[in-house]
Amino acid sequence: MKCNIDRASKGNPGIAGYGGLIRDEKGFIQIIFHSHLGRATNNMAELMAMEHCLEILRVSNLHNTLFEGDSKLIINSIKRNGNGSAPEKVSRHWRLQQVYQRIQSHLQTMRTLSFIHVHRIANRLVDIMANEGVLHSKSKIRIDLIRTPQGCLREECSK
Repeated sequence: MKCNIDRASKGNPGIAGYGGLIRDEKGFIQIIFHSHLGRATNNMAELMAMEHCLEILRVSNLHNTLFEGDSKLIINSIKRNGNGSAPEKVSRHWRLQQVYQRIQSHLQTMRTLSFIHVHRIANRLVDIMANEGVLHSKSKIRIDLIRTPQGCLREECSK
């Protein structure tokens, strides 16, 4: 599995949202999601995207996942956090520390996760989803795209 995440904010802090997608081992998109956060920093939005993706993977019992994000700061922080660094060493802000702690809890229950920084161009689709999160105040839109033997896609939306 491969998960790409991104965030968008109109100001820092400002109106923020995030988006992501999960692909299977063949590169087919399985899940697309975005969410509106209200007023938040860009780092908080990126962390929330990571947490949301980890929740989807955990609930779906999916493992062996590669994460890609275009925020080098967040990807490197998650790598340090995943190696057991105390949240207060990753960030001084208490709200960010809370999200780091929740992410660390997810990471402890999952197998084989890798985190890679990618350039913005590689994250274009999730950038669009993150901007949808900024624009639409409906929370946590998730679309499961399931490939059928006929090659069609079935959409199931949940809010």
